Amino acid sequence: MAETIALLTPEKIAELWTDIEPLVEQSCKSNEVGITDITPQDVYNLTQLDLATMFVGFSKGKVSTVLTIQFTSTNGKKGVEIIALAGRNLLKFKSLFWKPILDWFRANDVEFVSAYGTPELAKVYMKKFGFTLSCTYVRMIL
Repeated sequence: MAETIALLTPEKIAELWTDIEPLVEQSCKSNEVGITDITPQDVYNLTQLDLATMFVGFSKGKVSTVLTIQFTSTNGKKGVEIIALAGRNLLKFKSLFWKPILDWFRANDVEFVSAYGTPELAKVYMKKFGFTLSCTYVRMIL
């Protein structure tokens, strides 16, 4: 069976959650800000309330990659924020599905895509995924 991708409904996310959750957890724990801001349960709840959308990559019929996004608006410009991205063979997923995902964003009037991540992950986003702008987000926990 070939590599495939699906935009999942909330019901399908619930059905596959035991396979999806470890990947979402991997993403949530990938940086020190994310660890304090979001949990897999938060991501699940957002998808079930239609506040987030999830693309899932499948390899040989099994969940292999998860991309969860939220639509945002900044000064009247519609955007997408990546809130979870993780999986096996991430670069293969990117080579097969990133362009169609970007086309889907454009078809939904999205003008920009943003993501938070470690400086190392920012380099991957810029080098491999085509992001062109970067900044460092800092936070002090009180």
